[in-house]
Amino acid sequence: MNFDEILSEELFLNEEKGYINPKHNSLLLLDIDDTLLKPQNIYIYRKLPTDKTEVKLTPEQYAKEKVTPETKKYYDYRDFRDPNRVYNSIKTGLPIIPNLNTMDNYIKNGWKIGILTARGLEDVVGKGIKDFLKYKDKKGNLKNIGNKLARKLIFAVNDERKNYKGNVDFEKKSNVMLDLLKNYDRVWLLDDDDKNINAINKLREKLRNTGDLKAGKIRAIKAK
Repeated sequence: MNFDEILSEELFLNEEKGYINPKHNSLLLLDIDDTLLKPQNIYIYRKLPTDKTEVKLTPEQYAKEKVTPETKKYYDYRDFRDPNRVYNSIKTGLPIIPNLNTMDNYIKNGWKIGILTARGLEDVVGKGIKDFLKYKDKKGNLKNIGNKLARKLIFAVNDERKNYKGNVDFEKKSNVMLDLLKNYDRVWLLDDDDKNINAINKLREKLRNTGDLKAGKIRAIKAK
């Protein structure tokens, strides 16, 4: 079941039972790379002991790597530390229309949106995504995202100036979502990376097994 189907089912069931709350305070977090857009001209470089030469990986290829705290030292993220390259990779990114349509549907249903990415340089990422991202208004016209995306809801969990809790990206993303539950009724994530999705859903199961009500408020779904 995808994000749109889950949202439609939830709204239908709540309307049937009279539970719908027009003032709900829900947050949809969006990954960037290969979720909102295909980034352009930015790479991660791998040089494992088994690699004869340095291997250049796109973000999509990197997402399929089995990176652990022990093997992360063999990956070079220099492109992602270059502010100009980071900004341009987002601003010139190729939009992934089905996921942008999903974002529009959530905005129309009263959800706030935020960004949760494994990138660093949070301020640069924030500027890039604000300049890239558009949404459809009620008349179907494309508008700049503007104040629909608040700067305080942009999280780049490998920002070197911040100290996001966790050893690997999926732990950091999970911890950000848990922290946001202090302020939101629901926090859902749209992400292309199975490692992130599995981590969030394992967290859901753990919370459910301990009777923690937060289990019903956190969810991650695979991007299209």
